[in-house]
Amino acid sequence: MAVSKTTFAERMAKIESGNTTSWTVPGEGLAEVRDERRFLAKAGVKMRQKSTQKKAGMVLYVAALVSGVASVILGRWLDFRFLDDALALAADKGVDLASMIADVPTSFILALVLSLVLMLVLGLRKTAIPVQTAGFLGALVFEGDLVALAPEVYAKFYPPNWVADMMASAALVT
Repeated sequence: MAVSKTTFAERMAKIESGNTTSWTVPGEGLAEVRDERRFLAKAGVKMRQKSTQKKAGMVLYVAALVSGVASVILGRWLDFRFLDDALALAADKGVDLASMIADVPTSFILALVLSLVLMLVLGLRKTAIPVQTAGFLGALVFEGDLVALAPEVYAKFYPPNWVADMMASAALVT
């Protein structure tokens, strides 16, 4: 059995002081992730550099921005691609689905659901969610400009009259 060079009281004093190699909370033992993040928010730069927490790199923010934009584009595509088929199928069954969802912005709702799913799949933290929201809102507001940048790509997936309307509504790209 190994003999310790310090007494139990000395080891406890070191843990209580916070000068250990692991993150501890005095009186509670090892710190959890939320404890360390809360501590690091108040700590100085040197202490943050010693942190064992993974840093949210730029890749996470770029993925959040792209997921926001992609959810709008994919939601619109799902609406154009499958909604007409679903309405026709419902009409064959005797259900007037078109009148039920006439005032519902289906592409927006699909985009919102896709955005939430991507947020969960990517595991976005509180710091990246505003970036995803900015991508989502940016794609909604400037979708006409996105179409004007790549009309050939959009023409493959969307109806030609919609592409023409979106290109006409482009504000930044002319």
